[in-house]
Amino acid sequence: AQFALPICIGNILQQLYGTVDTLVIGNFCDASALAAVATSSQPLEILLCIFLGIGSGISILISQAAGASDADQLRKLAQTAVFFLYAASLPLTLLGVAAGPFLLRLMQVPADAMPYAIVYLRITTLGILGNMGYNFNAGILLGLGNSTSSLLFLGISCVTNIVLDLVLTAGLGMGVTGVAIATAASLFLSWMFSIFYIRHT
Repeated sequence: AQFALPICIGNILQQLYGTVDTLVIGNFCDASALAAVATSSQPLEILLCIFLGIGSGISILISQAAGASDADQLRKLAQTAVFFLYAASLPLTLLGVAAGPFLLRLMQVPADAMPYAIVYLRITTLGILGNMGYNFNAGILLGLGNSTSSLLFLGISCVTNIVLDLVLTAGLGMGVTGVAIATAASLFLSWMFSIFYIRHT
């Protein structure tokens, strides 16, 4: 239970990025901005589920190599994860930025919310690398038997997201742009923390 509980909590926290954005927008912006964030956050939530699944796969491979005390295999797996991270996230980011408006039209986003939705989707899409990188690193740490460090990094990232949401949106009046920047920055923050921890352990 001590090992599994942080994993469950972490999965829940990762779902809260869009929820927090929606709550902040709902309190400080108009209905069209709220509709934009509520709809345009859905594609990123789908990607998150995919990243969680890939991270779980990495943790299984890492745990097998660690259990066999195979240092060479661990190194190869880490290198492969890094290669796949950039090979997958960069095209996804470019696709999201370029094809975002088309996807939103398929989702039948209301016309008055469309400009906000495009802004939110394009900016948060820039956080795909951070999101995917965190989940890959979390998978590595999980495979090594460490489920608490990733939860700590994610907790710091979620708090940062809330603070930035309030500062940029409520304080500076940046609206949808503010919550989108806050989310993308927070995703990168959790990834940076995980990189620093892995390199220094």
